[in-house]
Amino acid sequence: MSAVHWLKAPMLALAAAASLAVGLSAPLSAPARAQDKLTIGAIIYARDSQFWQQIERGMRDAAEKYGATIQFGLNQRKLPTESQVVEDFITRGVDVLIMPPLDKQGSVASARRAQSRNIMIVEYDTKLEDTSIASHTIGVDSHELAAAVGKELRRYIESQPGEPSIGMITLPPINANMQPRRAGFLSALEGLKYELVAEVTAATPEDGADGLENILRRKPDTTAVWASNAGSLAGAAAAARRANTKTKLYGIDMSQDLAQMLLDPASNVEAVADQQPYRVGYLTVETAVKAKRGEAQPRYVNVPVKLYTKSQPQAVKDYLELLRSLSN
Repeated sequence: MSAVHWLKAPMLALAAAASLAVGLSAPLSAPARAQDKLTIGAIIYARDSQFWQQIERGMRDAAEKYGATIQFGLNQRKLPTESQVVEDFITRGVDVLIMPPLDKQGSVASARRAQSRNIMIVEYDTKLEDTSIASHTIGVDSHELAAAVGKELRRYIESQPGEPSIGMITLPPINANMQPRRAGFLSALEGLKYELVAEVTAATPEDGADGLENILRRKPDTTAVWASNAGSLAGAAAAARRANTKTKLYGIDMSQDLAQMLLDPASNVEAVADQQPYRVGYLTVETAVKAKRGEAQPRYVNVPVKLYTKSQPQAVKDYLELLRSLSN
C-alpha cells in the first residue's frame, strides 16, 4: 500500500503554536459518545522536523476518527523534560499515555509512575527495556530499517572496482535506536571486504556535516557513507556538496529536502529508508483507542519499511505528493 493511498482519514492542520515550558500543547477535541470518551497524552520529541510533524498529524487524524481527545507534550530530547511531561499527564488524568522512550532504561521510572496510576502505556518508535510496562508497541523494526538501506549501499559498492571504503554516522549512544540501527546496517555488509574509514556520532544537520567532513579528512575518496537519521543525512549531503566529493550517501528517514536530493542527479544522496511516520502516528492512536475500549490488538504492530532510491523516482514523487496532501 502506498503512503498516499494510506491517507484515508480526514486531515487536520499541523499545530504551530509554541509549546509551554514542558511542551504541552492545547488539546484537540473530537465528538464522541460520553461513555467512550478517552483522553490521550501523547509525547513527541519536538516539532522541528517533518518526521515528528508527520507523527503528530497521524495521531491527530486518528484521534478525530475515533472520537478521542488528544494532548501533546514535547520532551525536547531531554530525559528530565520527558519525566516532567509524564507527570503533567498523570496530573491531568489521561486514560492513555503514548510515548517514544528517550532511553530504554532512563525512561522506565516515569513510565512506571504513569502505569501505577492505571494509565495504559503505549510505546512507539522506541521501546522500554522493561517489556511489562507498555501494553502495545508500534513502529518499524530499527534493525530491518537500517538493513534495507544497507543492502542498497552494498549493491553500489560491489559494483565499484577495488576495495571499497565506508564511513558511518551513527546516533548518540543514549538514543534507543542507535544500537539496532548500527547492527542492522552492519548485518547488510556481512561477508563483504571493505575499509571502515571512521564511525562518528551525529543526530542533527550540523553534527552530520561535521561528521562527513571528519570522514573525508581521513579518506577524501571514501566510497560511501551511511547516516542513521534524516538530520545527520541532510547535514552530510550539504557538506558533500560543499566538498565537491563523489562519495555516495545512504541514510534513514525521509524529508522533503532529501526527496528533492534523490530527484537531483547531481546530489550525492542515493537511497533513504523511511519509517512512514504518518502511518506510525496513526496506528499508535488507533491501537491505543481500540485496546482501551476492549478490542483485542496485537502486542507488537510492525510498520513496514519504505525504501526510496534515485533509481525509482516515481516513488519519491509520490512521497512529495504525500507531504503536499498533509499541508492542505
